[in-house]
Amino acid sequence: MRKTIAACVVATLFTTAVMAQSAPKWASKVSKGIVSVMTYDKNDNLLHSGTGFFINTRGEAVADYAVFEGASKAVVLDATGKKYDVDYILGADETYGLVKFSAKIGKNDAIQPVVSVQNIGATVYALAYSPKDPSFQAATISEVSAINDSVKYYATSKAIDGKFNSCPAFTQDGQLFGMVQPSMGGKGYILDVNHLRTLVISAIPSKKEALALDKININKGLPPSVGESLVYLFFKSRTASNEDYLSMLNLFIKTYPDNPEGYLRRATPLTDLLRFDEAENDLQTYLKLAPERDQALYNVCQLIHNKLIYQPEHKYEKWTFERAMGLIDEALTINPKLDYKLEKAQLHVAMQEYDKAYAIYDELNHGSDRSPATLYAASLAAEARGDSLNEVIELMDSALAMFPTPRPAEAADFVLRRGRLFNAAGKYRDAVKDYNEFCFLSNNKVNSTFYYDKAQLETKARMYQQAIQDIESAISAEPREPLYYLEKCGIMLRVNQLDEAVKAAQQTLQLDSQNSDAYRMLGYALLQKGDKTGALQNLNRAKELGDEAAQEIINTYLK
Repeated sequence: MRKTIAACVVATLFTTAVMAQSAPKWASKVSKGIVSVMTYDKNDNLLHSGTGFFINTRGEAVADYAVFEGASKAVVLDATGKKYDVDYILGADETYGLVKFSAKIGKNDAIQPVVSVQNIGATVYALAYSPKDPSFQAATISEVSAINDSVKYYATSKAIDGKFNSCPAFTQDGQLFGMVQPSMGGKGYILDVNHLRTLVISAIPSKKEALALDKININKGLPPSVGESLVYLFFKSRTASNEDYLSMLNLFIKTYPDNPEGYLRRATPLTDLLRFDEAENDLQTYLKLAPERDQALYNVCQLIHNKLIYQPEHKYEKWTFERAMGLIDEALTINPKLDYKLEKAQLHVAMQEYDKAYAIYDELNHGSDRSPATLYAASLAAEARGDSLNEVIELMDSALAMFPTPRPAEAADFVLRRGRLFNAAGKYRDAVKDYNEFCFLSNNKVNSTFYYDKAQLETKARMYQQAIQDIESAISAEPREPLYYLEKCGIMLRVNQLDEAVKAAQQTLQLDSQNSDAYRMLGYALLQKGDKTGALQNLNRAKELGDEAAQEIINTYLK
């Protein structure tokens, strides 16, 4: 595996596997930083073992990627034989077969790298872990290639034994300059130690990097800066489990104890895990550290508000709507921002104080903050407090009037809400118009339920041809839903297409053999066709399934 951009090749020089009977004088000193690495699966079965070495005194080390692949746990043995757990993976590179990790160790011996280029003909040494005499192999540099401006790739004139893969490589005077790579074609290879700078967790990992990290089932560390770490945590919050995300946040807070953002973010998974006292402590710390108190009060208010809405069954006496209201009121005394006013209105809605919520929206709608969103919210509060449908519709008319013509896609939900209000008010043709516009604004990306609802509206508006088309669209989108065939049967009965009604009822029963409505409607369709025997049979079956209307049909037409 030879990486070349610009190669300088000279005649192969003599290389010996062992340059002397004993190791170089400096070997015993640097060997203190070399460790043995052992990895295990989730059942604590040994997976692999190999060599690694510390690169600083904080317990950070590098080793062979193959040793860590698939591992759920790892330990290192230092030169004295003491064992330490690996706690975090700090970077992975499958291409060059390297992993950077941290071990739970106090002060450790580190091998300090040098930033120097080795010349062709230089003698170098590979050292492996050995608790006694250092295990080493000497080699001669035969080629120097450039991976990029700062990282070199070296070839040696003869292969380096496989037991030295990913082991540190030293200059003749004992300076760390590289890591041994697998030999190929009778040559050994050494990667410049400067490549270690690229072994980090990226804020937004590439697909290649993410894949390499995902193959290791050990907790991952954080990117090297606070800003990158916060971006990384944001994306991980969407995909990681609460436990994994909590582990990342614990590391962030340990690394950056004075950063308020970590405490606010950690409160969310703690709340999800019902660890409310811990979450409350984090919120208090966040409020103390946050530089902008009004924003901090707003953020804490929102977290408590969300808990009360989405986890109401788990009571926590310190988190109430009254507490949330107090927080947002304090924020408003510092800064009367629109977001804070909207949060207060939403709290009033959650507390079913619809008059108070409407008053806030109404004030906004008579000022410079008037917007389609505030008018929409006002319509919800007005409806909830019992205003007439016409008054609620007027608010939605005002909201829609604020959009440019033709209306943008952002207006789709506003149009749909007004359509539903028209339906509730019995203005079915107006409702159909809004449903049609919603479909257009959504670029026809609607589901089967939408088509079903629209078909029902069109039936009420006596727009039967459109209703037939839409119920067919619903069936096409969801052909295994019996409700849609039943609706089709009802429409076909209205337009006296009896054969189609019978077929639709039968299709309903194929999907739901216990559907009493389908038996009743099938019986009625057969009755209209003159098949009294078939009609009575199906109407009786509907009765058996508890359909009371079936008996009325029998009494009216079959007795």
